[in-house]
Amino acid sequence: MTPVASDREQMRSRRDFLFGLNNTAMYAATGGSPLFLPSHISFLMAYVDGWLRSQSGPDDEKEKAVMEALFRHSPKSAKRLILRLLKATWLPQKAKRLLLLAPLLIPLAVTLPWQFIWSSAKSAWDILGKGIRSVPPLVTAVVVVFVTSDAWRILGTGFTPRFFLLVCAFLLTSLLFLVRGDWWADVDVAEDEVEPLLEGIKKWDMDSFDDFRGRGAEPVPLQRPRGLLKVYAYLTYLALIAFALIATALFVSIILIIVGMILINANEAKNLAGSVDIYHPFPGIMVTKQLLSLSLSLGAFAAFFLVAAQHSGDRDEFIKNILVRYRRALLVYTTYCRARESSRKWTGISVELNPREQGALELDHQEEDVAIPATRAIA
Repeated sequence: MTPVASDREQMRSRRDFLFGLNNTAMYAATGGSPLFLPSHISFLMAYVDGWLRSQSGPDDEKEKAVMEALFRHSPKSAKRLILRLLKATWLPQKAKRLLLLAPLLIPLAVTLPWQFIWSSAKSAWDILGKGIRSVPPLVTAVVVVFVTSDAWRILGTGFTPRFFLLVCAFLLTSLLFLVRGDWWADVDVAEDEVEPLLEGIKKWDMDSFDDFRGRGAEPVPLQRPRGLLKVYAYLTYLALIAFALIATALFVSIILIIVGMILINANEAKNLAGSVDIYHPFPGIMVTKQLLSLSLSLGAFAAFFLVAAQHSGDRDEFIKNILVRYRRALLVYTTYCRARESSRKWTGISVELNPREQGALELDHQEEDVAIPATRAIA
């Protein structure tokens, strides 16, 4: 009876490892980058191949044993259907591996898209909530300019090429102020930042992640990506900062538009700007082209003023607030990669990936002198 119990424990361990790895990969993909998912699926298939090779007995018995482990909580009808398909001679071996992985791949295909959208929305909300805390003082700073006639005559000229050039110049200059030459210094996570960042993970099953960490798959140090992953990581870094600047500009602009709609009527707008073009009148208020162009111009200036007037410490805090979810996802992904590297040590399954899949995941290392296995990456 002991060998049977041992076999069952081993099967359960391998199953829990795969499901935990898949769960961790889903969180990392929604918060960081989906680029590693093809490699993740390749790893799952290679792991199942290694699992089948480690089993003894005929091929159909091996597939049945692995299927029973992976479909443990599935209905009996689903198990019978999978067994029938596994015995089909017309079905390619690769398709059979995908069938065995259905309990893991279905959540990826069904839940991952909306989770990615939801995660993006939450990231945007975080940036709006944390990244523009300094905006109210900005409104005070620009309101003096807002009520002067010179500002209306210069900036309230409508949506001319000069308007778009000015707004783009302010936002681009703000971006250049914030972006570092060594951009990874903004993304990298120190050991004392790990726990505060991970505490922000809510409504997600942390059991597998905590289990991986308990076995030694620590989320730090992060590793700098290279190749395509490096380009994607850098573009994500730029996109998040640019979004925060645009959100700041729009927030200030909306406040100025509301103030202008309430306080400045068409006659006053004509006196200030020299002309007036009414887009849409509302009871007691109206929206003019001059008001919109002035407000948007000052909003872009406010974003520039926020960045240009920052001390270095304020700048670092601003960036950390913008990148908080991205950095958290990278912590989870690093743990995922180190768990992959430990598959043989933890479960006795040796995973072999082809050179193309390995090369796609190779990274430069920062602090370690030993070679980093090919399965480690940062999305």
